[in-house]
Amino acid sequence: MELFTIVRDNADVYGKAIGTTLLASGFAIVFALFLGLILAVMRDSRFAVLSGFARLYVSFFRGTPLLLQILILYNGLVVLQLTGFQALAFGLSLHFSAYISESFRAAISSVDRGQWEAADSLGIPRRKTFKDVILPQALSRAIPPLSNSVIDIIKSTSLGTIVAVEELTYVSDQISATTYLVMPLLLFSAAIYWIMSTLIQAVQHRLEARFSIPE
Repeated sequence: MELFTIVRDNADVYGKAIGTTLLASGFAIVFALFLGLILAVMRDSRFAVLSGFARLYVSFFRGTPLLLQILILYNGLVVLQLTGFQALAFGLSLHFSAYISESFRAAISSVDRGQWEAADSLGIPRRKTFKDVILPQALSRAIPPLSNSVIDIIKSTSLGTIVAVEELTYVSDQISATTYLVMPLLLFSAAIYWIMSTLIQAVQHRLEARFSIPE
């Protein structure tokens, strides 16, 4: 009952916190998907400069902690003067775009190479082949790993607490510090993250059923 009372009394605060969590997640998801696809294409480019940059980018952002990347954006790059929210959103975007690029790249590579060769023999431009033939199949096959990345992005917004972003984890921590109801409030936040993740999984299953391609 005490938990219910505290949550009810702070409903507006929690509402804003959930909104902040979703906003940061939404920005990061859109940007990471867009950048990830570009990096995947660059990685297999015939131009050494493009493929080299993509390899270096992926290696760096996969090989260093997300928390450290957020702190670099917030404290290290003072010239940018990013707010905590901006550092969180951009940090999530840059970090997960590296993982998403690998998901895209694996999905593109899984498409039968013979389809490229068939299109070449018909004189179809490779760019058109990629856009109309290869990419739709790759996107379908990339749904499971991309969904995992989306869930990871949502959960990782909790790192915003380190740069004072008033997202779900930060708010629960602040309220628990004044009410001394630590574990119940943290479990309440965990339940909300769980619900969000479950909804993403449900969407994933719907998309897989809708866009599945017979082998």
